[in-house]
Amino acid sequence: MFLRIEKGSAVPISRQIAGQIATLCASGRLAGGDRLPSVRELARQLAVNQNTVLRVYERLTAEGVLEMRHGQGTFVAERNTDGQSAELAADQRQRIAQELRQVVGQALALGLTADEIHLLLSAAIADVSTNPVTISTSHTSE
Repeated sequence: MFLRIEKGSAVPISRQIAGQIATLCASGRLAGGDRLPSVRELARQLAVNQNTVLRVYERLTAEGVLEMRHGQGTFVAERNTDGQSAELAADQRQRIAQELRQVVGQALALGLTADEIHLLLSAAIADVSTNPVTISTSHTSE
């Protein structure tokens, strides 16, 4: 699992983590039953507060994306084939579009041109593609 945290972003760290985990689940890169790192381990790997990771796990559990099993850890929830995964992907796409609109609005307010915004976005994509944070997960067959 690859997560990238932008500490200087206007998007809160917890939203960055939650959005990326949900996207990985929706895309199938994290499959139902995959075990996520413990709260402590993920917080250490991302250099964030443990409470931040706990809130993310709790929020995604409430949304049905993750499943917290007492004494076992946090797992990707098993999905039905009734379109639930497609709904999650559409929701994530909508969230990303909303966040991009916010960023573009801020850039325009600062006086950047559309071409400058495109260049910044291209640079950000290249940076994320080459410098992701790697988080190990394990698959279980329960």
